[in-house]
Amino acid sequence: MYSNKDKILEYIEEKGTVSVHELTSVLNIGSVMIHRHIKKLVEDGLLTKIGKAPKVYYVLANEVNEKFSYPTLLDSKVKDILEENFLLLTPDGKEIVGVKGFEIWCKERNYDVGKKSLEYAESIKEYNHFKKDGFIDATQKLDITFIKEKYLDRLYYLHPYSIPIFGKTKIALWLFHAKQTQNKMLMKKVLDIVENEIQNFIEKMKPDAIAYVPPTVPRSIQFMKELEKRVKTNLPKISIEKIKTPIMIQQKSLKDVNDRIRNAENTLHAIGQNNSFKKLLVIDDFTGSGSTLNVIASKCKKQKIAKEVIGLTITGSMNGFDVIREI
Repeated sequence: MYSNKDKILEYIEEKGTVSVHELTSVLNIGSVMIHRHIKKLVEDGLLTKIGKAPKVYYVLANEVNEKFSYPTLLDSKVKDILEENFLLLTPDGKEIVGVKGFEIWCKERNYDVGKKSLEYAESIKEYNHFKKDGFIDATQKLDITFIKEKYLDRLYYLHPYSIPIFGKTKIALWLFHAKQTQNKMLMKKVLDIVENEIQNFIEKMKPDAIAYVPPTVPRSIQFMKELEKRVKTNLPKISIEKIKTPIMIQQKSLKDVNDRIRNAENTLHAIGQNNSFKKLLVIDDFTGSGSTLNVIASKCKKQKIAKEVIGLTITGSMNGFDVIREI
């Protein structure tokens, strides 16, 4: 029997993306009944909902919504690593985490899931070699980049920014799109993870002052300001100001390290009296070359604000690391 559900599926297959209003008008089916059928078709995985009210549309479920079976040769530990770390963000804004997302990612690139999953797991293990007490020690990156003028004493990441071949990590994707789109939900996801991690870092390192790197691009919601609200501490705060220029240039848009250093030196200003704090902690959301943090450390030391300066970023580039591979 040719049901109303069949009519809906057939019409959507022909037209692509449609709204409930269009279905009601064309198929001559009441809106209440259309909504009831649509809800069931979505629950059954046959349709995908796109958008938010009042602009909601429906399409046939594509391969992103297909149910993939786990590869039989996938080790349980590898599965756990994928579930914890991997995120596929589709072009139409859907999040697919863990093994399912990884299988789709591999299928789109004609990769063997079993082999690539082992490569991914190995990459995560390699980066974990740099972790101490849950934090990635990136100080060696400073030693390589700033041989003569290294002012930042130590540098730590909470999470790597990207994994070679596999792209941005889950938290880096959330952070990037949270800032770009001002998405509060994504900001909350990142903040919920890093809040306790930063608190633990403060308890371990015991700084006697704290500072936050200011944003470059004006936005209605600034991630770093939201982060500052979340971190509960009675530590004195050193103000780092971003000096406005006719055209604000983002550090990450500059490829050359010397350009990044020049940008930071001419646009960042530390405000503080000669308090001579023993250990200042400077927090940022992302570290590429480390130029921003190194310049801030330079200014704080030259102004006798702090004797030792430690940098901590939510995500950081692993370029320049001497990766240790397991044998």
